[in-house]
Amino acid sequence: MSDADPIAVIEYESLVFGRHLPDFAGPRRRGGVLDQSAYTLLSILDAAGAQSIGDLSATTGLDASTLHRQTAALVRHGYAERIADRDGGIARRFQMTALGSQMLSEERRLTREALGRLLADWDEADRVAFGTLLGRMNRAVESRFGRHWPRPEHSSGPTDQPTMKRPHPSLGQKADPRPSSI
Repeated sequence: MSDADPIAVIEYESLVFGRHLPDFAGPRRRGGVLDQSAYTLLSILDAAGAQSIGDLSATTGLDASTLHRQTAALVRHGYAERIADRDGGIARRFQMTALGSQMLSEERRLTREALGRLLADWDEADRVAFGTLLGRMNRAVESRFGRHWPRPEHSSGPTDQPTMKRPHPSLGQKADPRPSSI
């Protein structure tokens, strides 16, 4: 594989990794407690605090109707609650409840145990390098599309978020936030 185009290797291995990942988190994994949308939204609420539908859309790139359905499910299960905007805005915000925090913690514990078993034969330096490179890749995608995900405190790498979108160098124009423009 030393002669392979590294971009081609990254493209294919990203595809395969994306297909394997649900086996480590959520209901597909034996004992999973949260579906993927709940896991994602609760992780954002945990890292960033209370969020409006607009805030969640800016982070995830999902449309408001999808987020309304997903947040309604969080509220229905008791994982989140709607609260008034502390800054006096019209939009209501979603805040994780104690039950949501408990469920997220359990899902993370189970996911990390599964990943730990998978990577048990990797040395610590390889695990650190993989986490660092994966974070770097995610930040490159976020920068390209102007959608920056909040990071938990333990996350490696810079946590400052640019305040404005930067154009992609090859476009010579403002970055298009639609995934189809990659």
